[in-house]
Amino acid sequence: MNELNRTEENLSEFKNDVLSYYEEELDIFRVYLVDLGYSNSTIRVYFYDTRLFLFYLTEKKSEMIELENVTKQDIAAFLRKQHRNAAKSSRNRRLMTLRTFFKSLIKSEVLTYNPAQEVDLAKQEKGRLPTYLNDEELALFFSVIPPSDYYIRNKCMLMLMGLVGLRVVEVHNLNISDIIRNEKDPGIEVSGKGNKVRYIPLPIPLYHQLLDYERIYRPKAKPDHSNAFFLSKRGTRISRRRIQEVTENVFECLKKQPGYQYLEQKKLSAHKLRHTFGTGMVREGTDLVTIQQLMGHTNLNTTQIYTHVSNEQKQKAMRNKDVSRYF
Repeated sequence: MNELNRTEENLSEFKNDVLSYYEEELDIFRVYLVDLGYSNSTIRVYFYDTRLFLFYLTEKKSEMIELENVTKQDIAAFLRKQHRNAAKSSRNRRLMTLRTFFKSLIKSEVLTYNPAQEVDLAKQEKGRLPTYLNDEELALFFSVIPPSDYYIRNKCMLMLMGLVGLRVVEVHNLNISDIIRNEKDPGIEVSGKGNKVRYIPLPIPLYHQLLDYERIYRPKAKPDHSNAFFLSKRGTRISRRRIQEVTENVFECLKKQPGYQYLEQKKLSAHKLRHTFGTGMVREGTDLVTIQQLMGHTNLNTTQIYTHVSNEQKQKAMRNKDVSRYF
């Protein structure tokens, strides 16, 4: 390939050429991810990262390069460019994507070497605490949901994340058939990462609110969306982005409440409601294995991030400790 011209006019053509050249490798990668049981949303993220790397690589070399010739230096340079000022966790996620991409090609006997495996993960700060809302903040969060025709729907979605620990994609995927309609022991079946299904008992008041939404406030569904629990005003399954927007709007309302302006300093998002649930479970004394199963974590190490405690809690624990008998 001749020297690449980086004008707007041929950018689309350049990308199409790159994707066409690596079409076989990308097909192998897709099949590999599907076989592993990854969700469609995860596969989209992995493909976005991989395509970004292939575009970078081709631009840098000014020609199509065989993947067997990719070096760890190429991957390290790509990560430096993309994550110069980004969080280390973001950089590590993209590196893991590339490790998986090259691993899929090794499994298919296209390659014999994984250059991404030679690039070290960035060391993340130990003891980094997840952002979450305390009990008072969470109660106020639910109370400032703006009134609208979709108030009950929005409240149900937010409570499923903040009180039950669902991910955004799990709220998006929730179906009518997932509701376990037992007055004495209500619950839901949640389709999580890797299409793994887990059972979660529901707090009784939240269960009744979900039924109220379904019976009174749920719009008429379009035929292809008849089983979707949460619907948009058009009668289609609510999008993940819309769930995030609803959450972000309520967070903005929360930050404007008198005495809560300090929340402007926190990075608050829909996923932070899930962190709030996990942290609350630990503080209530729930064992980690139960929390792991409720939240759908594959690895118990992931659950352990919620065991953090504040300096105030440490001080309270130690000041209340009676040691007088030892003196």
